[in-house]
Amino acid sequence: MSAMLVYALQALLLPPVSLLVLALVGLAYGNRKWGRNMALTGLILLWLLSLPVVVNRLGLWWERVPPVTAEAVAASKPQALVVIGGGLQFDTPEYPGQITLHPRNLLRLRYAAKLAWDLGLPVLVSGGGALAPDDVAEADLMAEILDREFKTPVAWQERESRNTAENAGFSRELLRQYGIDNIVLVTQAYHMPRALMAFRNAGFKVLPAPTAFIGRSGDSRFLDWLPSPSAWANVFLLAHEAVGMVWYGIRYG
Repeated sequence: MSAMLVYALQALLLPPVSLLVLALVGLAYGNRKWGRNMALTGLILLWLLSLPVVVNRLGLWWERVPPVTAEAVAASKPQALVVIGGGLQFDTPEYPGQITLHPRNLLRLRYAAKLAWDLGLPVLVSGGGALAPDDVAEADLMAEILDREFKTPVAWQERESRNTAENAGFSRELLRQYGIDNIVLVTQAYHMPRALMAFRNAGFKVLPAPTAFIGRSGDSRFLDWLPSPSAWANVFLLAHEAVGMVWYGIRYG
């Protein structure tokens, strides 16, 4: 199955689009009680999941891996830092003729650069072509941006992986040559549970270093009670990871 088809199916089957389809089907059969109930259910769920205050709580429930601490680093004694690619950005008129990194990828790199400087660890970037064999490898762009914009040199580039499981497997093959099996792993907080499972199953001892948390504790703000498109975007990410964890549980279980 091609990557494009997988992305299309995800967009259709995961919320919020799946809930919109549910509501539209219900409205199409609004002359029947089950149709009205289906439409009402879809619309209520769409509204609830558009509220940051709801999605923040879902994020808190899902993102259970805490931020890395100096004490954890001292106890773990990692040998290297691995940062996973987070996608490419193709619609970039401000970079004529170029492909650049997706914003979530840049968030990972920023945190990886901070940790690399703080901990003095060599860095591996992991990410292959996103959609087609002739796409630029994420790892090449990640290394370039880390070096040029974050002043952080990259020791290794893993360019073949197309998903999280391959990030883990190919990174393990590369670092095994250098006797490295104890790493700090950087990725988004919502992605960390699945990444952690994959890298540990690949044979790494992993100290997770999540970044860019969706969940937020503390008092809610007024704007958190107003519908926001970003809430729907975060719901999609959380749902994608939940489905991925079920699949990885079957795969590795």
